[in-house]
Parts: sequence; C-alpha cells; structure tokens
Amino acid sequence: MRVIALMLFLSMALPVLAQAAEAAWLSPVIGDGYGVQVKEGRTTDKELEKIKAAGLSYVRFVLPWGEVEKGQGSFVWGYFETFIKRLRAHGLKAVIVLGGGHPNYTGFINAPEGNLDQTDKYLMAPFSPVAIDAFARYTAKTVSHFDGPDIIWEIWNEPDSDRFWAPKADAQAYSRLAEAACLAMREVSPNAHIIGPAMAEMAGQWGFVRAGFLGEVLRSSAAQCFDALSMHPYRDGEKPPETVLRAYDRFHAFVRHFAPQGSKKWPVMATEWGFTLTDTSEEEQAAFLLRSYLLNTLSGVPVSIWYEWRDARRGENDPEAHFGLLTLQGKEKEAYRALREFLPPLKGARIEERVSLGQQDDFLLKIKRVDGKPSLVFWTAREKPNSIIVVRGCSSDADGQEWGLTPMPQRVDCDGDLSAFTVKRVQRAP
Repeated sequence: MRVIALMLFLSMALPVLAQAAEAAWLSPVIGDGYGVQVKEGRTTDKELEKIKAAGLSYVRFVLPWGEVEKGQGSFVWGYFETFIKRLRAHGLKAVIVLGGGHPNYTGFINAPEGNLDQTDKYLMAPFSPVAIDAFARYTAKTVSHFDGPDIIWEIWNEPDSDRFWAPKADAQAYSRLAEAACLAMREVSPNAHIIGPAMAEMAGQWGFVRAGFLGEVLRSSAAQCFDALSMHPYRDGEKPPETVLRAYDRFHAFVRHFAPQGSKKWPVMATEWGFTLTDTSEEEQAAFLLRSYLLNTLSGVPVSIWYEWRDARRGENDPEAHFGLLTLQGKEKEAYRALREFLPPLKGARIEERVSLGQQDDFLLKIKRVDGKPSLVFWTAREKPNSIIVVRGCSSDADGQEWGLTPMPQRVDCDGDLSAFTVKRVQRAP
C-alpha cells in the first residue's frame, strides 16, 4: 500500500514540479535572468568563468542561418556545437538569436554608406514563400539539435530596423516569418522557450496613435506562439536608466491596447540594453549596469541582457566600440568589478518592496535573500545626491546609522525579519 501511495503521490507531484520548473525561467529573480551579449567565436573559457563569477546566468549570441546551412537542407554546426557545450559545462544558459538572411535564399543588397556595421553588403530578409519555408526548416533543425530548458530561442534581432531587416522593416513580413518559424519549432519541441520580436524601439512612447510594428505583430498568430515579448530598452541618449520605468508603463499600456481580446499575458524580456563609454564615464557605466538589472527585476522583467561583454572593435569616438564590461583587449572595466562585488551575494534573491523615500529619484528596495534573510539595497538617480537615510530595525551593528544615497547601489544585510524596520530620509544641506 505504501508503494502504491508513493507512486500515486509521484504521479500527481511530478507534473506540478515540471510546471514549476517551466515557470522558473519567467520569474523575475535577482541574478537568475541576468546575462551579457557575447561574440561566441572569441569568448574563451576564462571569460566564461568570469561571467559566471560575476553572478550572471545567461549569454546571448546569434546563430546565423547563413553560417550553418551549408547546402540545401544540409547543416554543419561547427563552433556553435562546441560553444554551447562549453556554456553548459560552465553552468551558463543561453539566449540564442535565430536570424539573418541566406545567400542561397535571400541574396544581398548594397549597404548604405557609413553604416554602423562598416560593411559593403547586407543579407536580405526572407520574404518569398520558399525563403520563409527554408528559414522555418533551419529554426526547427537548430532547436531539435540543441534544445533544452537552459536555452531561450529568440526569433530575429531588431526586425523593426532596416539595418537588420533589409531592405526595409516590414511588420507583416516579419510576422509571417516568425509564425512559420515558431510553429516549426513547436512541432519538434513543444516546450521550447520561444520569444520575439526583439524590437529596437520600445513601443508606446508615442501613445496609441498608430499600431506600428509591435501592434501588427500582436495581431498576428506569431505573437500567440511566443512565450514572451522581447525588446531592447536602450535609452537613446536619455539618462539615467530610471527613465525605463515610465517606458515600461507605456509599453504595457500599448500591449493592452493593441493585443486582441483574449490574448495571453506576455512577460516582457529586455534582451539587449547598455550604455557606452562615449556617453558615460566608467563610474557611471558601472552604476548604470547595476541599476539597469535591478530596475528590470523591479519591473517584473525575468530576463535582462547587458550589451555587451567585451568591446566589439577599435575606435576612440565610436559609440559601438565601448559598450563592454571588458575592453577589446580583455581588461576589466569598473563596471565588471562593481558587478562581481555586488551581485553574487544577492543571486536568487527577490525584491519584496520598493520603500517610498518621498522622492521619486531615491530608491530603497527590501530584498529577501535565498537564505530567507532580508537585505536593503539603495541608491539615487540624482546627478548631485543630497539624501541621507537613517535605518533602524535592520542590523544591530548598524542600527541608526546614516547612509548617504549615491548613484552606485549599496547593500546592507539585516539580522531579522524587518518587522521593526523604519527608515527616515534626511535632506543634506546644499
């Protein structure tokens, strides 16, 4: 009887456990969904160790169609096979972008002069039925070969940009491609984690005047196939990163307005975002990195990818050359050092509450760590900080201590359950 009862219990419990595991990748937890964009072909094992040591969980990279389909229906995985094995050996997960045209199916167009990619030609996007069918076959083959719960598959990168969807961004064409690809992927792996459309622009900033690119995608069958909506919340010169909070509100309102009635509730993923050193100092970039991750978690964003791991190219005044946490030569920047110190102790923690300090630019987060104990994380978005907080009921060693809010997030680990916690904000004299 005990054996039968145990078997009955397991038969009931396993589906619940499986559902919990499935839902975990969509849960906004500090560190668990944080990652960096990498250039897979040049990322060494030592770098993967550094990524892991900084408390990060994901790397994002592109697995281009044109690099793996060598002949019609013939796929050679090459160094992608090795790289994904290396990721798994280091305990890292992946956001893999499936995209790009193919010389045999789409052809090339001349690139505009002075383009950011410094190239003469761009592969065209798949428009014809033959090209769309071939692209769907490539996505299905790739998912069938590599899929696992440690991979998120993203269909294309920034299709709302002429740069990535040549010759001209086309929401309806993208939707047709994404629907064919997503359904083909679901056929070979029903539980694959699939997201899109990885938009360059955050919808909603212009209100509801027109549906635009995302509005068209939301009305398509492709969106219903996605597990989550992905976008790139670059601030486009706006500072500080806290401006993203209003952008998320507008984005969600836009989705509610344009999604058909009865649509699923999509989580939102920030699969690319960063600040370059041509616009910020090293200290600012470091503070913005930590705050960007925390702001995404505060906003319920389960996956947050920083662009990028290592500087992509040379060029002192080239913005594209200075997004990395490491220099082109692999030297650590202040941003990497700050992340490595700040994130690992908090990995797996959950934000329980943002505590009001009476000023919208001042932030105090109550956080519950994986050991069940609380921490406080605080910072200010002001360029000229003028706030002090006095915290009581957190730590016996620091009870009543004054903390000046700085642009760089600070952390205090608490002793108890914060039942007697109080905080008082004091404005520093000018």
